Order: sequence, then C-alpha cells, then structure tokens
Amino acid sequence: MKVKACIYTDVGTTRDVNQDAALIKVANTKNHGRISLVAVCDGMGGLSKGEVASCKAIRTLESWFHEELSLLQNLSEKDLWEAVEGSFDRMIRRINGDLKRYGKHRNVQLGTTLTALLQIGNKYLSVNVGDSRLYAVSAKEVDRLTKDQSVVQDKLDKGLVSESEAASDEEKSVLLQCLGTAHAPVPEIKKGVLKGNTTIVACSDGFWRTLEAEDLRTKLCPQMCITDEEMLEQCRKLADKAKDKSEDDNITVAAMCLEM
Repeated sequence: MKVKACIYTDVGTTRDVNQDAALIKVANTKNHGRISLVAVCDGMGGLSKGEVASCKAIRTLESWFHEELSLLQNLSEKDLWEAVEGSFDRMIRRINGDLKRYGKHRNVQLGTTLTALLQIGNKYLSVNVGDSRLYAVSAKEVDRLTKDQSVVQDKLDKGLVSESEAASDEEKSVLLQCLGTAHAPVPEIKKGVLKGNTTIVACSDGFWRTLEAEDLRTKLCPQMCITDEEMLEQCRKLADKAKDKSEDDNITVAAMCLEM
C-alpha cells in the first residue's frame, strides 16, 4: 500500500508571520502494516506567539508518533485502537497544559487549533480542536470528517445564519475551543473506515474558507495524485485560487494519498 504525500504552506497576502504548522509521518509495521499520521495546526493570529503554539503542538505529535505509538504496535488491532484513543486524549491535554505553562512563564497568551488523522490499515481515527479541517477525497466525492468548533458553526447549527452568510460573518474566525486555553478542550474524536483509494486533506481555515468541495475533488482526488510533486503543484494551485478569492490568512494544506 503506497503513500504519496505533500505539505504546502503560504504566509498569505497580508501576514508577516506564518503561524501554521503541519506534519505527515508514515511507518511500516510488522503487525499492522502501514501506519500514517497527518496533522495541521493553526496558531491563533489574535494572540501573541501563535507560531510557537502550532509548532509545539506539531512537535508533540511527531514525538508521540515515534515514541508512544511505536510502543503500542505489538498490541492486537482491537487493543491498539483502544490504547490509541486514550493516548490521543492524553496528548491533547498535555499540549494544552504545556502551552498554558509556556504562556504563564512568559506572560503571553498563545493558542492553536489542531486537526489530525491516524490511519492503520483501512481504519482511521480523527481528532479535532478548533476550525482547521480534515477531508477524505475520493474519485466521486469529498467527505468532510471534522466539524468546526467555532461561533459561526454554532450559528449554523442553530439556524441563525445560512452557509452564504457564514462566509462573511464578522465572527467567522472566533473559536469556541483551542489548545492553550484556561480550560482543557474537549476534542472531537471520530473513527471510520476508508473505502478504497482516498486522499486525506488536512488544512487551516485560510485554505478551506474560500474553496468548494469540488475544487478539492478535481485537484486532489487519488486519480490526480500521480506523484508527490504533482500533488504539491495541485495544492499550490488551490492556495493561489484561495488568494485570488481575497483570502488573506496563512494558508496550509497537508495531503496524503492512500492506496488501499
């Protein structure tokens, strides 16, 4: 089972600092075959040191993949997934605590979103805090795997705004949860099955906010992801399209095409 992957990030048209961070890790294991992890973190632009927050979160994820996850791979599949879910939850809490302590010692506020997907065999576990997103892109459809933890999403759920109104809502960037806050966030954790060749797309709001699902399908479906380089070029084109639509935030996308 092959993996083609790339990460594309752009500081955007108005920001001086790119506060996004991303990660893709792939390993072959004896008992469970290929294991892969993709993640994007978006440091909060309204707080100082957003780039520090996102970087610290990604580094913790990377260490978890190499160290803690590697110790679990000898478990049976059932026990592995149970252990991973508990381990992921503890890791989220650890990142939140580390960011709170960092901010307290330096008298700054910092925070970040986190969205990540772990794949083992044909199954996955996704974790989300904030409004970065995960999509599963196949030849025929785009399935959004995460739900934004944001004020605008809450308004949508309550029927207070329409989809078109949400795009220009003055609170479109206000989060209900992030890592680094005073209270431990409650991550959205989902499990699922990948049905055939799929491109997993993790992205910050600067990427998804002005793009349509069809944009992702036509550029990043498995049939378009022939090589890593071609995937990267497609991601660059999508980022350029977002900027052409007046997106001025940092733009980051991590794409991982999984052949099942």
